[in-house]
Amino acid sequence: MKNLNTLLTIAIAAWLLPDTADAATLAATYEFTNTFNADQGGVPAMTPTDPLGQNAFLVDTVFGQSDTVYRFVGNASPVTQQAGLSLNTTGLISPTNYSAELVFSFDATSGWRRIMDVRDRQSDNGFYVDPNNHLQVFGASGSGPNSFTVGYHHVILTVASDGTVKGYIDGLSDFVTTTTEMNLSNSASNTMNLFLDNVVGSGQSEFSNGNIAQLRLFDGVLTDAESLQLSQIPIVPEPSTALFGAIGLLGVLLRRNRNDRNA
Repeated sequence: MKNLNTLLTIAIAAWLLPDTADAATLAATYEFTNTFNADQGGVPAMTPTDPLGQNAFLVDTVFGQSDTVYRFVGNASPVTQQAGLSLNTTGLISPTNYSAELVFSFDATSGWRRIMDVRDRQSDNGFYVDPNNHLQVFGASGSGPNSFTVGYHHVILTVASDGTVKGYIDGLSDFVTTTTEMNLSNSASNTMNLFLDNVVGSGQSEFSNGNIAQLRLFDGVLTDAESLQLSQIPIVPEPSTALFGAIGLLGVLLRRNRNDRNA
């Protein structure tokens, strides 16, 4: 549990970020504190895939602090026994202009491991950790130089309407490519699948068990500076409802003050 000072720091940090017409806006936060619901009201819940009945919420140490996470457990083959999460993002974020921020770990330390699918599991193309332990959008050129090692990592994927796709790991800019492979419009229902590999075609066993501590989705593209700043506080605190409301009010007041200064 974070203290009030940390929460105030987050609110002030958000205030200091650039406020432009096309700035990324936080759309949903999933903390997996024994629920698949988002912190925000009116936002769809995530749907788990748990064919073996072994997924579970548990407490783990994430970046040095105790935190509730969701553990997904399945078999790489057959593909119908893989475990993960899905979310219909229709109306939540732009399918071609969004950012996804994840804090997660994989058990496996080798081979291809799917992070995100946006093609209804009908294609091998998608966002992975590759056999050399680098982030990569398979189906596009290039992978990042930074290693996805054992333990939790803070990972951001940004997708821009001009086709620019960027990956970040632990605050470091990792790769930049041009592709439409991660457009959510590739899915008939704008569905984002996490950790679940394709069920047709080649490479159907690219799966690893693991844990996810947090998912945040933004409507719009985070900048390099914003991605770095988010990595400094990778886990959203778990305040009480009253405290969460107080911090939200503080953010509104700070933004109003900034607007007044810029008027």
